[in-house]
Amino acid sequence: MVMSGNENLVDISLTHVVLCLAPLVLVCLVSVSMDLKLESPLIVGCFRTFIQLTILALILKPIFVWGENYWQVVVVYTFFMVFLTSYESVQRSAYYFSNMFFYILGTFIVNVGVVAIFAFGVIVRPEPIWNPQYVIPMLGMLLGNCINGASLSLNAMLTSLVENASEVELLLSFGADCNEACSRLFRESVRTGALPLLNSMALIGLIFIPGMMTGQILGGSEVMEAARYQMIIMYLIAFCTFGVIVMEVFVVLRVGFDFEKDMLRTDRFMKRKQKRSFVETVGDLITSLFPGRRSDDRPNNKGDRMSIGEMDALFDKTLSEEDGLASYESTGATRKGKLKVSTLSSATTTFDAAPFEVSQLECSFEVPGSNNRCIIFENVSFTVRPGEIALVSGPSGAGKSTLLRVLSGLRPMDGGDIWRGATLQTTTGYSDYTAWRRETRYVTQYKVSIPGTPIDFVRRFTSFQSWRKPASISTPTGDTTSAKESDTAETTTFSQLPPPSKSEVLACCRQLLQQWDMELSDLEKEWSQLSGGEAQRILVALALASKPQVLLMDESTSSLDLDVKQKVERSVQEHATKYGMSVLWITHDVEQIQRMKR
Repeated sequence: MVMSGNENLVDISLTHVVLCLAPLVLVCLVSVSMDLKLESPLIVGCFRTFIQLTILALILKPIFVWGENYWQVVVVYTFFMVFLTSYESVQRSAYYFSNMFFYILGTFIVNVGVVAIFAFGVIVRPEPIWNPQYVIPMLGMLLGNCINGASLSLNAMLTSLVENASEVELLLSFGADCNEACSRLFRESVRTGALPLLNSMALIGLIFIPGMMTGQILGGSEVMEAARYQMIIMYLIAFCTFGVIVMEVFVVLRVGFDFEKDMLRTDRFMKRKQKRSFVETVGDLITSLFPGRRSDDRPNNKGDRMSIGEMDALFDKTLSEEDGLASYESTGATRKGKLKVSTLSSATTTFDAAPFEVSQLECSFEVPGSNNRCIIFENVSFTVRPGEIALVSGPSGAGKSTLLRVLSGLRPMDGGDIWRGATLQTTTGYSDYTAWRRETRYVTQYKVSIPGTPIDFVRRFTSFQSWRKPASISTPTGDTTSAKESDTAETTTFSQLPPPSKSEVLACCRQLLQQWDMELSDLEKEWSQLSGGEAQRILVALALASKPQVLLMDESTSSLDLDVKQKVERSVQEHATKYGMSVLWITHDVEQIQRMKR
């Protein structure tokens, strides 16, 4: 090798660069043989590295020359760098939302702008302050390190909200607001994005020499001076990365929640389509060059039209997925849901409280890819008095679970009124949804899968802000009066009592679990270690122990054997009668319906 113009540098030719690609060919072969699907991004990355750095070397020299006299040149180029960084950050997430790029671009502009003003106006202070020889390389280092943490935290928060929606809604159903329900996911997402940088800062100088310091040493700078420049850039990277991470996680929360109602809106997030690998792309290209087709591969002349039966099946599938919080599948069929709410047991005690009433309730969802809305159910009206248990029935996919989620304030409704005592919930007329959910308990049919133990969960939900307010508890005196017949809230009397404390909840829960053939030590097990039936019983026990005004049971005993199921039924009936709870119960168990009627 020969020396370049700088006698301290060894000249690197294009031949040496190409030779360095040889080991990566082996990596691609291993990826193909093991079906890792890494060959496509690796090949694209190699080409982009070569092309982008070649272009960068060609344009930086004139930018350095013009930028010393014209600050606009430096601003335009740095904005271009921020623009590309934002674009690459949003492309790496598994989910996305409308206008996500512009939100993330804004977080980068704000944080990079603040860091640039501090770095070049206070610390380095080059002459002029926009000197491209300092601004462009340092901001390049800044953005190059920020993109990793930003991408990781953005993907972690989006994935957590969508795939851990059951955890968030469980906390919401026990009276949490959006910040309380997402506090763990927020912390984990921020830590996920910040951890690579923290590891790098912990190991810098011990295991590796960072790029900026290496470049300055190769350029002939004093080692200590190069080290100080590296210290400065690392501190600035840490500040900028943390700022971008926190801001973009807040953005995701703002998009994923209806903050006026503290309601999770996973329907605002869409799953990104998986990119095809390089080998699959090449295979498609070869196939397109030889377009022979077997007779049975020819397109159907009927096009994409579906029969009525196919549309009904697709509609049922879509609604079933809606009940399970999964993403919608595209459908062109619509059909009204058929729901029936019938009282199974009448209250034997009158309570000084108005009943739980629903009037002309409507709910629908937007059909993906169109402006049309598909009706799940409409014109649903019923009344359940305190102490009564009512059955919610209907065909599969009619929206039974969706109905209970609407009643609990976990899903928006399109029209109608919901009365709980003197409290009214409408599409626009009710704002304190945390207080509503504090006294309206939704018990899901799915196994609880959250970190920690049931005792940890009790400790968490009894610390929510809504649990520090007095609760409206029905008292067994007087006549039951329709809320709609009351002119004002004062015409219906409630006893203002504080919510049960953590010790009271646990004491009641332990008593119920002993009646239901469970060990008290089960409360100290991780939720993941409990069986489906055990987790169901504990969740029902916690719901009863929290003493809500309305209890919504969504097939909440489906995993229990007959003997335990009967014991749970008796306990629910006893608590409904004792505390004046209005109970709505979804069940497909005919024997259970007959037992509860008796």
